[in-house]
Amino acid sequence: METLSQALDDESGPVDTDPSASSPDYLASLRLIWPYLTHQRFKLVAAIGLATLSVVLELVPVYVIYSLAGEVVTHQLTSQHLLVDGLIVIGAVISGYVLLGVAMGMSHLVAFEAIYQLRLHIARHMAGLPLGYFADRRSGEAKKLVIDDPEKLELVVAHGLPEGVSAVATWLAVSVWLFVVDWRMALAVVFITPVSFVLLTLAMMRGSRFARDYQMSGERMNSAIVEYLNGMPVVKIFNRAGESFREASEAVHEFSKVETQWARAYLPVGGTFFSLVLSNIVFIIPVGAFLILDHSLDLVTLLFFVILGASYSRPLLKGFHLFHELAHISMGSMLVHDLLEAPSQPDNGQTVNLSGYDVTFEQVCFGYDDGNDVLHDVSFTAKEGAVTALVGPSGSGKSTIAGLIPRFFDVRSGSISIGGVDIRDIGLEQLMDTVAFVFQQTILFSDTIAANIRFGKPDASDTEVENAARAAQVHEFIMALPDGYQTRIGDLGRQLSGGERQRIAIARAILKDAPVIVLDEATAFADPDNESAIQSAIEALAEGRTLIIVAHRLHTIRDAQTIVVTQQGCIAEQGQHDALLENHGVYAQLWADFVAARRVGFRQLSQANTDGEM
Repeated sequence: METLSQALDDESGPVDTDPSASSPDYLASLRLIWPYLTHQRFKLVAAIGLATLSVVLELVPVYVIYSLAGEVVTHQLTSQHLLVDGLIVIGAVISGYVLLGVAMGMSHLVAFEAIYQLRLHIARHMAGLPLGYFADRRSGEAKKLVIDDPEKLELVVAHGLPEGVSAVATWLAVSVWLFVVDWRMALAVVFITPVSFVLLTLAMMRGSRFARDYQMSGERMNSAIVEYLNGMPVVKIFNRAGESFREASEAVHEFSKVETQWARAYLPVGGTFFSLVLSNIVFIIPVGAFLILDHSLDLVTLLFFVILGASYSRPLLKGFHLFHELAHISMGSMLVHDLLEAPSQPDNGQTVNLSGYDVTFEQVCFGYDDGNDVLHDVSFTAKEGAVTALVGPSGSGKSTIAGLIPRFFDVRSGSISIGGVDIRDIGLEQLMDTVAFVFQQTILFSDTIAANIRFGKPDASDTEVENAARAAQVHEFIMALPDGYQTRIGDLGRQLSGGERQRIAIARAILKDAPVIVLDEATAFADPDNESAIQSAIEALAEGRTLIIVAHRLHTIRDAQTIVVTQQGCIAEQGQHDALLENHGVYAQLWADFVAARRVGFRQLSQANTDGEM
């Protein structure tokens, strides 16, 4: 986006003209959708054929008028001929509409099936990408890639192919017909067409250098507006509408700048094309008049060329409009293609034997895409059947360490093993069955509570779901709801409190019954009344399993068998609570700060009560 901003500093300033960086692939949408038409190409060819035949039938009235004109001139027109020709015209028009309707129906069914298959492929591919691929992408971008851009391909398949091919085929047929009737008048009709399209090509070349900036600015605008709308509660409560809207406003302004630059480059030559492409009649009349005066052309033939030649370029103009849409759609298709070309997370698909479920970090270094490591030489072991807590100051790497265990990201160097096997040598399916993860930001689906808990084990019985809910101390809350476990919880579970969502997520992890469980501050939103109950559930959950907890509330992990203390991406110390306090290190300071904060809170509360009594 920085490159885009620099390019837009001056509305008329230079832009990147590197073809490899900015030249669009106008056929990218066809290349993207074509593999998903493999089993439907016969239907598509049939649709194209019917559409072409329907356009050919549109020429029947022209031929009938030409024939009637000849009969009028030769005084051979009769009422019977007029009736028959009228019926022919009506039949051709009706048949043309019927054939076009059938063709459009077939092409739309083909398009919908192809887009459905494409979206499935995109979803499967995205599921195989490392989580880090989405870390720097906004929800608006994901919606555009999965929903908006594939949806536009409907125009390419359902309209672009049948209508475009039929338009070109009709234009070729008409061209041949014109030359068969009179080659001199045919030249008068067609010569301006190639000149017009040379101008069009020049206009598109002048404008194409803005295509990449147009696509990028459009993405930024969509994402900024989606983010602004999603953040509206925060914007309103802090009365910062102006500041929050600035990003969306700037994105819209940049988008309009690119459109303006594109228009200024395209319109001078492109406008000339639109002026010339349908001006055939300007050349037909003078040439025809000259030939009539020369007695080498009759009036009926001139009438034929006036009728047919005046609209000679309309099929090509229709094809151009379809191509114009194809070009715009192709810019989005290039991004979808880039997504599908992104390498999936390596997966050998193997099922291996694990000698237990100890989780061991050995000299692990890790960094995000910016190239700077955020974890340095991390080494520790989380024992099976024990609770291992990760604590440390904010930003010290606790959640990053936890996210490496289920391979949300892959380490840059070092290794992480479960049961003595490097997790990169374990098939992803087996790894996902081995590790359960409860996120700090709880993710629930717009479904029933039972369905959300059962997500951990799709074939679980109602009794198993209820037992998991009881273990997570959420059963009583659920039964108090009007529909119990069948209560629908709304989009992302926003109808529930933070603590309620967290406990449902814990129930889901309990039901999964995985041997390794990672809790990223699972009690963050628990209320005081239920925190101790959840702690009891976590202790029961730890029996026979490897339990790793990312903790901010230090009192919740003081009984952990191992406490791993992180600081600036390194392991500062590790051990049990009492031993770490005696070391007077980082943990001791964190504990002292925690205790002092609680005392201050109680002291302020007590003082407030005293002031109230006074």
